[in-house]
Amino acid sequence: MGNINFVQKSNLFSYTATRCLRNEYYHNDCTICIDLCPKAAFHIVRNKLTLFENECVECAGCIGSCPSEALEIESFDPNGYAASYQHIEEAPTLSCKVTTPCLGVFDVEHFTVMALRGERNVTCDMSHCSGCVLNENGKLETSIREKITVTNQFLETIQKPHRIETIDEKEEQADRRALFRKGFEKVKESLVEESVAHLSMTTAHHKLPDQKMPLKRILLKNSLKEIVVALEQTEFKESSPLFFNKQINFETCTNCGDCTQFCPTDALFPTSDKQGIYFSQGKCIGCGICEDICKPKAISAKEGFDLVSVAYERSEQLVRYEMVTCHECRCPYPYKGGDPICDRCSSFMVNHANMFTLARDM
Repeated sequence: MGNINFVQKSNLFSYTATRCLRNEYYHNDCTICIDLCPKAAFHIVRNKLTLFENECVECAGCIGSCPSEALEIESFDPNGYAASYQHIEEAPTLSCKVTTPCLGVFDVEHFTVMALRGERNVTCDMSHCSGCVLNENGKLETSIREKITVTNQFLETIQKPHRIETIDEKEEQADRRALFRKGFEKVKESLVEESVAHLSMTTAHHKLPDQKMPLKRILLKNSLKEIVVALEQTEFKESSPLFFNKQINFETCTNCGDCTQFCPTDALFPTSDKQGIYFSQGKCIGCGICEDICKPKAISAKEGFDLVSVAYERSEQLVRYEMVTCHECRCPYPYKGGDPICDRCSSFMVNHANMFTLARDM
């Protein structure tokens, strides 16, 4: 028997199958880590994501892109680093050569948290990315730059002055690396008392009972709580690659409950009497499972996001029905007006009307 969490490990790198969206829902087609991995260490086996440990080089370039935090590396916790960043007196340059693994270990949430909590620009050294052996076909570098762009667009949208900066050309000074190392030593000194918490923050979070939210989303929401009161605008009509919104069509929804059952973060959940559906924008990670699983296609994406709702996980009731008894089958169903006949019985009578025709009427 394998580990109950179905954890695959390659020395320090680990993949937990029970947190993978691909394995959470059979029809999910997420291939982010597969597309990014320079060594093709991830494979789909019987429609399940599988790590081939012998092929993994533990570069950590895929970790930040996993929406459900199914990927970790024991030597570095991006959540712990982002949460501790504000306490570093002299902010170090994020560099795969000195302070961090591949910058792909960070996601948009991490960059945003560092910029908001640190109240200063965050500098990323990307001068090595284009020529890196891990940057096959430019995928890793493109992914990192896209995250930085999304972060800066969000910071601009909420009118915060700080940005994620990049160093794109190699410094020629011989003592540049020595300066980086000196800065990194100060970072380690500032974290020495919290080193255990720093390294185990994500692992401890995943061990909490019934904890479905990725820690990076929680860190982002907590960061927004600290600034949202001071923002001039908190509601935005445009869509965002960082936050997601949903709507449900009353006429086509059957209140079957599949969307609430399969939502990996409980962003969609039923009312206490099971006659309606709530949506929490702060919990949604944009996996698309709800839209795919809805047979009548009643769920769809909706533009706009509200930072207050995101930060405080406010919920909105998307749809509610009155349950009545069908006059044909005597089963309760969500009533939408007209004769009290459920869709199943109505459809059956229309499609099989010839079965009820008497011989004398033929």
